[in-house]
Amino acid sequence: MPWEDVIALAVFNPSLSAGAVTGFGWNFALLPPDPERPGYTLPGAGIVVGVGGLPGALAQWEYIRRFMEEGPEAITPSAQEWGLEWYDAYVAREKAACERTNDMARWRRFRRKRRWEHARLAHWYTEYRMKHVLPKAVPRDWLAEWSKPLPKAQWAKPSRQLSELGEQLRAAYQRGEQFIEMGDIEQRFGVEAAPAPRSAYRTLPFRHCQA
Repeated sequence: MPWEDVIALAVFNPSLSAGAVTGFGWNFALLPPDPERPGYTLPGAGIVVGVGGLPGALAQWEYIRRFMEEGPEAITPSAQEWGLEWYDAYVAREKAACERTNDMARWRRFRRKRRWEHARLAHWYTEYRMKHVLPKAVPRDWLAEWSKPLPKAQWAKPSRQLSELGEQLRAAYQRGEQFIEMGDIEQRFGVEAAPAPRSAYRTLPFRHCQA
C-alpha cells in the first residue's frame, strides 16, 4: 500500500473501572487503511504499542518514518527489548551499576518493582509467542508471498509535499533540532500535506489466502 496512506496515531488512553479512573497511559498506533473502503482503517490490522507519553509516541513515529522514507542508513539499530536473554542482561547491568555506586537501596527498589510487574514472566511469554504462537497465526506461505517486492513501475510516487517536508526535516536535524520539540511541522515549514486519497487500491493478498 502507498506509504502516505498509512495512518499513525498517538492516543491518550485512560484505564476505567466501574467506579473510577484507575490509570493513564499513551499508545502509539500504526494502522493500514482498508483497500476496499476508502477512508477507513483495515479491521484487526496494524500495530499498537504502549509508550511512556506523547514524546515517546512522536519518537516512535519519527524512527519509523525515517526508515521508510530515507532507508536504514538514516536510523540507529533498535535494541531487542524482549526475551529472557535480553531481560537477564538488563537486570545484570542494573545490579552492576548499583554495586559500583554502592546504592543497594536502589537495587532493592528495582527488584521489588520487577517482581511486582512479573517482568521475567512477561519477557518469557513474549519470547514464547514470538517463536511459537505468532508463526502459526499466519497463513502458510503468506509472509513470503506478501514480501515479494513490487516491480518498480508499481511503486507509489511520493507527493511533492511529502518530499518537501522530508527535506525540511533533514535540514532541521543538521541544525541540531529535535522532532519532539518542533510541534506541527506542516505549520512550522509552511507545507500543507496532500489530502488522503479516497480511491481504493490493490487488495491485500492475505484476504484470499487460506490458513
